[in-house]
Amino acid sequence: MVRAVDALIKQMTKMGVECIFGIPGGANMPFYDALYDSDIRSYLMRHEQQAAHAAEGYAHVARKTAVCSGTSGPGATNLITGLVDAWMDSVPVLAITGQVVRAFMGTDAFQEADIVGMVLPHTKYAVTVMDSRRLVQEFVNAYTVAMMGRPGPTLLDIPRDVMQEEIDGVEDIKPEPIFVQTPPEPDVHSVMEAAKLIIDAEKPVILSGGGVIFSGATNEVLELAEFINAPIVTTTPGKSSVPEDHPLVLGVVGMHGRVESDMAIVDSDLVICVGTRLSDRAIGPPTEFEKNRKVIHIDIDASEFGKNVKPTVSLSGDAKQILRDLIDYIKHIAAKKPKSPLINRLREIGEAYDEFMLEQATSKITSWRAIWLLNKILPPDTVITTGVGQHQMWAQLFWKCKTPGSFISSSGLGTMGFGLPAAFGAKAAAPDRPVVNLDGDGSFLMTCQTLACISDYNLPVITVIFDNRSLGMVRQWQNMFYKQRYKDVEYTDRTDLVKLSEAFGVEGVRVESYEELEKVVKQAVRENTAVTIDLPVGKEEMVFPMVPPGKWLSEVKLPPGLELYGKVSSVHPA
Repeated sequence: MVRAVDALIKQMTKMGVECIFGIPGGANMPFYDALYDSDIRSYLMRHEQQAAHAAEGYAHVARKTAVCSGTSGPGATNLITGLVDAWMDSVPVLAITGQVVRAFMGTDAFQEADIVGMVLPHTKYAVTVMDSRRLVQEFVNAYTVAMMGRPGPTLLDIPRDVMQEEIDGVEDIKPEPIFVQTPPEPDVHSVMEAAKLIIDAEKPVILSGGGVIFSGATNEVLELAEFINAPIVTTTPGKSSVPEDHPLVLGVVGMHGRVESDMAIVDSDLVICVGTRLSDRAIGPPTEFEKNRKVIHIDIDASEFGKNVKPTVSLSGDAKQILRDLIDYIKHIAAKKPKSPLINRLREIGEAYDEFMLEQATSKITSWRAIWLLNKILPPDTVITTGVGQHQMWAQLFWKCKTPGSFISSSGLGTMGFGLPAAFGAKAAAPDRPVVNLDGDGSFLMTCQTLACISDYNLPVITVIFDNRSLGMVRQWQNMFYKQRYKDVEYTDRTDLVKLSEAFGVEGVRVESYEELEKVVKQAVRENTAVTIDLPVGKEEMVFPMVPPGKWLSEVKLPPGLELYGKVSSVHPA
């Protein structure tokens, strides 16, 4: 006979759980007591939201289900933002929460909350385990299904007395059949129909989403693009799905996408969408996206077909397998397509944009040039995380990913404060790789306590804070759409971010030039040390290109003074 919670920890170890991010409390204390005698590393976070984001960062890099934990009541509810974030971006995270004892459930007991009821719409599976004999089985179910098919979060809610009950030892537990999802085999007729569309298309474009990363389909996307000579654009979650130094990869598409990427979609007669839910931020109004072009939609989640865009052909299953079948069939019936002058024209547009932005004369450091510099000096396997705001958009515009899965950001939910704890989790998964968090001052201040974890566990993360003393993206919208009526978007200079970092035990540096920035970053990488860099930038910065909300991609607004009218149709000055 063993405690149910000891059997749980034994099963977690057997299934390859290496670490847990969380905070103990009264209701999950037996769980932590059982961890005491295990080889599973536990990281004591400073807030449960940070535990969930750290698990997301870990899952992205390790490519497997990550585990976070909180106690009942507020410990559990603090996890919700991270779980919804993982749901929106299809990240496999398992939350293990404590719950009040069964006899007190439903009585409004101290720190009682119906966490399962709260998270059910935003998880793949959530359950309160009422039978101690089911505890190990439910863990196996939740852990497995988080990574199965389309990845996503799950939750296991465990009353304290269930953890402590003694049960017979359990061995060789497998997931129950309903939790084993085998991706459907590609439909042969649909593959043939999609192949015909691709062969007949004159201006095809591949839109690569986050599903390409977890599917491991990078090589297949590149092989298809090279055979049909099609440009590749990506969603924000798919930014590191393909190496951005490849000649066919143009960059991120959407509201703050690369102008050449947006124009590739506008000029296309076929878009091959792989592992993407085709959100409004990526494609704009679905009715415009559907006009004048065919759409092939490849996704492991068939519920995405027609949700936003009605595809001409839909292919449900694993992206890697579908693309393999599609490529093999196309190569069997058609010759390789010649290079298209359209791609060179699109690249010229991107080069003109870059040249214009980098030549902007200013006495201040600019966000985009700083990111361009970091891209030059950091190793190609660097993991980048971001907070949410203008700095995030500058990062997707000027950071060029060279390693698949190396760009981690909160895309669907847009969670401020995501960057620093996600970087901590990423570093826990890859301690030998440089991990750099690109953050805004507003985003950083929401989860800055993670610096204490970075210091305590010696998992050095480099944080660059683009410090404009404002909520930059909100300020930009108030400038553009609310007649410059700035309200509650500006901070004072009283908070010293350098001293704040040092108070947590992490070196803080304020840099005033690009040369200083390069020196500090190179030293931190060379010595594998943590540093927080306060980088002052102007609050008047505006992120362009920008497609106004609700507008089609052709209605993109460019930086004032940038002339692309001879190269791009239907663009507007800001």
